[in-house]
Amino acid sequence: MAKSRFVVLRRKDIIRTGIFIIIGIALLITLIWAISPRGSNDAHGPMGSFVPGTYTSYIILHNRPVTVSVTVSEDEILDIAISEMEETVEVFYPLIRPTMANLSHQVLTNQSTVVEAPLETLHTSRILLDAINAALHQASTENSEI
Repeated sequence: MAKSRFVVLRRKDIIRTGIFIIIGIALLITLIWAISPRGSNDAHGPMGSFVPGTYTSYIILHNRPVTVSVTVSEDEILDIAISEMEETVEVFYPLIRPTMANLSHQVLTNQSTVVEAPLETLHTSRILLDAINAALHQASTENSEI
């Protein structure tokens, strides 16, 4: 004959266990969210799909146009460069080429325009990133379907 057993649960233990379960689930969801690829095509996150080609964007520095070109394939950024810039602009903005080289390397490595800009070139980096984002916006498949 089976003996009956009584299990005594204290409310404090039940609440504590429930809190640990909720924290565990929250950590698991955060971990999954952090490592999962995101297919958004916003200007700051991971890039989406593109219409292959080279796209240009222009910025004005010292009343002169500077052309930023971005070359993309269907699903990745292949090259970012300053394609046209007058010599006088480079005299007034000597950090533009090294900053572009740094940003280009980071964007190509991460395939995202979310990059870390050094404090000493923060303003130049923002200007160049805006131009890169404008060219990527042109390359976006969402724009070509409109």
